[in-house]
Amino acid sequence: MHKLNRACTAPPACLSAYDYQIQNWDDLDAECKHLLRAALVQMQGIPGVTTPESNEYGLRCAYCEGGIYHEGHIEHFRRKNPAHHPELTFAWPNLFLACDANTHCGHYKDRNGAQPYNPDHLIKPDEHDPTHYLYFHSSGEVRVRSGLNADDAHRAAETIRVFGLNDRALTGARARALAVYRERIVADLDDLATWQPADRQTYLAGEINDTRYEPYATCIKHFLQK
Repeated sequence: MHKLNRACTAPPACLSAYDYQIQNWDDLDAECKHLLRAALVQMQGIPGVTTPESNEYGLRCAYCEGGIYHEGHIEHFRRKNPAHHPELTFAWPNLFLACDANTHCGHYKDRNGAQPYNPDHLIKPDEHDPTHYLYFHSSGEVRVRSGLNADDAHRAAETIRVFGLNDRALTGARARALAVYRERIVADLDDLATWQPADRQTYLAGEINDTRYEPYATCIKHFLQK
């Protein structure tokens, strides 16, 4: 999970034509859904690079950072059903693109039989910086950052629980992504301890920047920062 900038993208104007009081999500027509997905692709992809026409290269799930490409679904952060937040059915700030996994992320959050949760107690990646709350260990596990106050620690723990961010398949995918990255720079890692501190910091900052749009990039980032 990483910080998203919703302000960089304008919502499709067609959303304003829908009224949750007389329409539901199934009433959203194909053209408006296409425009909505394009806007979300712009928000969650590589600025100036990721577009629907480029097969959505660089597009990642808003929650797990797994690659989506042309797949995934439009996700309601706060549930749109009548018992929860129907007024947010067509609300741009409530919408993200998420992967299609059933054992973590959006489908897992709102699955039948899921334990209750308060969405106000979750990390919302366009409002909160996940790095403040979460540490991605090189094992692939996501952990609550040490040193947080009680409210922030609760938000971190609830986010991990509700989105299933320590699902076995997901932790394995993160660990594999990091292993591939480490293999790629193994020679540099062997020499890094001998470098001057300024050179080392410049190198690490460059690597973090160069990998920031890869799937599971936060795991790589936190490995380089430790």
